[in-house]
Amino acid sequence: MTIRSGLGALLLSLCTAFAFAQEEPRDLKTLMEDAEDGEVAAQFELGNRYLSGDGVEADNFEAARWFRMAADQGDNNAQYNLGVMYMQGTGVIADLDQAIEWFRKAAEQGDPPAQFTMATLYANGKGVPRDPVLAHMWFTIAASAGHRAAQANVVLFQEMLSDLQISEGQRMARDWIEKYSQEQERKAAEAAADNAASPRASAQ
Repeated sequence: MTIRSGLGALLLSLCTAFAFAQEEPRDLKTLMEDAEDGEVAAQFELGNRYLSGDGVEADNFEAARWFRMAADQGDNNAQYNLGVMYMQGTGVIADLDQAIEWFRKAAEQGDPPAQFTMATLYANGKGVPRDPVLAHMWFTIAASAGHRAAQANVVLFQEMLSDLQISEGQRMARDWIEKYSQEQERKAAEAAADNAASPRASAQ
């Protein structure tokens, strides 16, 4: 089965796009202290600071180090950025297997750009066996989360698949989305229970 060259071009353009912190930036001293204390959001923001040279001297190696700390704690944005860095060889030695591992971790946590990346990898057979059904699954999952490129490509990609492949990819996507939604509901319920159990300051 021939994969359209446009999918490969999308992958190349995608891998130049890092995720950046959306919160109000902190002063560097506070950010450093929070990051060194293990705060995930601070580690991710500091990685971005070193990546862009915002308030510090740009240092891709330091960026990768802080992203790795946040990624190891489960931050999907940091996991995605590490995937991009390993794909490009930015701040690390280029390693496609490592890139795929981090993209997969982020994708499994519901990160749409990582899901789209996994779809293009499977569509092109880049670093993984070419698998149109898995590609269709990940395109569908990312599209359902509002990823525009995935929404466009899921329609185009279906033109190259058999009815059976389309049906199987859609079934796998539904199963994944249902399982992910249940897991998110479970985590939300646990967080609500923890908050309810926390001692409250007495009213003045």
